[in-house]
Amino acid sequence: MQQTIRLIVRLCLAAIIFAITAALILTCLSKSIEIAQSEQNFAQAKKIHLQSSDKEQLVLLSNNKSPEEAVYIAIAQNGYIAKSNCSHYPEICIDDYNQQHTRQIQNIDLLHAGQFHYIQQVRYTDSRTQEPKTLNYSAEQIQQFYRADVSSLKYTLFGIGLFALAAVYVSIRILRNFKTFLGK
Repeated sequence: MQQTIRLIVRLCLAAIIFAITAALILTCLSKSIEIAQSEQNFAQAKKIHLQSSDKEQLVLLSNNKSPEEAVYIAIAQNGYIAKSNCSHYPEICIDDYNQQHTRQIQNIDLLHAGQFHYIQQVRYTDSRTQEPKTLNYSAEQIQQFYRADVSSLKYTLFGIGLFALAAVYVSIRILRNFKTFLGK
C-alpha cells in the first residue's frame, strides 16, 4: 500500500514537472514571437476611444509603489480596462493619487499594440479640486514607450528562458532514469 502511494505521488510530481516545463517553453515561444513581430504589431496598433457615461464612469488610477507600478484606466469600482507602465507617465503617477479614484475621465484615446496599451490623449477632472486636465502624447513619444516595453520584454524572456532550460534539463534527467525516479 505504501509503495503504491509513493508511486502515485512520484507520477504526479513528474507530471507537474513536465507541465511546468511545457508552460515555460510555450511562454518563451510566445514572448519570442511577440518580440520578433514588435514592429509589425506597432504598425497595426488599434486606436480605442473611450468615453464616460452615466452607467460606466471611467477613472484614472495609478500606483507608483513597487511591485505593481502601473497606470490603470478603470471602470469605477469594477475593474480595469487597460494598464500601462507608470514610468511612461510621470505626470500621472504621483504620490497624491496613489490608488485614488478621484480622477474621473471624460474621454480617453488609447493605442493598443500587441499586449501593451498607451494613452494618446486623456481628459479628466480631479474630483477633489474640480480642476479639469488634458494630457496629450505624440506618436513619437508612444513609439519610444513601446520600444522601452519591448526592450524590457527581452530581459523578461531571458529570465524565463533560463528557467525553461533548467526545467528541460530536469525533465530529461527524469525521463532518462524514469524507473529509478519512480522507485526511489
